[in-house]
Amino acid sequence: MTAKVVVTGFEPWGTNVENPTLEVLKHLRASNDIDADLTTIQLPVESDKLAEITDRKLDEIKPDLWISLGLAPGSSVVAVERIAANVMDFTMPDNAGRQHGGEPVFKDGPDGRMSTLPVKTIARDLRESGVPAKISNSPSTYLCNQMMYTVLHLIEKKGMNTRAGFIHVPAHPALVAKQDYPLTEMPSMSTELVAKAVKAAIRISLETQDDIKVPTRND
Repeated sequence: MTAKVVVTGFEPWGTNVENPTLEVLKHLRASNDIDADLTTIQLPVESDKLAEITDRKLDEIKPDLWISLGLAPGSSVVAVERIAANVMDFTMPDNAGRQHGGEPVFKDGPDGRMSTLPVKTIARDLRESGVPAKISNSPSTYLCNQMMYTVLHLIEKKGMNTRAGFIHVPAHPALVAKQDYPLTEMPSMSTELVAKAVKAAIRISLETQDDIKVPTRND
């Protein structure tokens, strides 16, 4: 049976006139080398909508794997997130003008939820294939963290076997080119290379049952 995979990206937010995660979704949809039934979802940067969308799509698709993507301006590597915190503490309003100041993502949830992806295997294999990558232990406290916590929380509540997690990606060159100095010097990574990383993360997550147990690098 073909595995069902969901990959999500966010619309532009803040001062970012583009979001490379949407370009990655386009690249994935155009690919013919993903051995899965792929669904891509563009998410709004609106905190009040994430839970409803995630809840509905989990019920509709019943995916085997869910990977959400987010932009990390200034990062030079693909960051595979390990843990999401049960807190929304926004440094800026979302696109609907909502700015949380420390509220929980879910009042009935634990303080943190761990990714169920094989994060160490993904990061190691990406580096070995020539993609700069690391494990990250904080997806911040903005909507990326909210999204990661939300999908993990709802999967457990529904008793689903879906594996899920979050990956942060650098800006792509087109976004950096639109910035004023000194932001024009921020790192970037091509959409093609990020898409390669996401495809690898999909394959590894579907093929790897148990993550490697080795001491972490200086990630």
